[in-house]
Amino acid sequence: MSSRVVGYTNERRRDRRREILIEAMLDDQPVRILDIGLSGFGADGAKRVTKDLNWPEVDQLSELRFTDYKGRDVLILVTITNVEIEECRFGGNFTELPGNAFDVLQDLVMMRDLRAAAAAE
Repeated sequence: MSSRVVGYTNERRRDRRREILIEAMLDDQPVRILDIGLSGFGADGAKRVTKDLNWPEVDQLSELRFTDYKGRDVLILVTITNVEIEECRFGGNFTELPGNAFDVLQDLVMMRDLRAAAAAE
C-alpha cells in the first residue's frame, strides 16, 4: 500500500467558512467581513493606531453589526482571536448569538442568499 501527502495546513479553525464580502461595523468602525461561519469570521480593516497600539486587539470584546441579504440587522458580540496588521486582516469568534443571528449565519453558510438570487432571475 502506498500513501501520498497531498497538502497540509496548520489551521485551527473548527467550522466550515464561506468566503463572502459583507460591509460591517466593528465597534462603530467600518470593516469588511471576508469569510464567515457558524462560530466565527475573518475580516479586513485592522490598522496600526500608534506605534504600540493596533486596532482591534487580540482578546478584545466587540460588537459586530451588519445587514444581511434579506435586510435583517444583525448585532453579534465577538471576541477578536487574531490580528495581522501587515495584511490589515483580523478574525474573531462569536461570543453571543441573539435569536436572529444564528438564523442569519445559517442562511449565509448554507448559501441561501445565492439560491434566492438565482430563483429571482
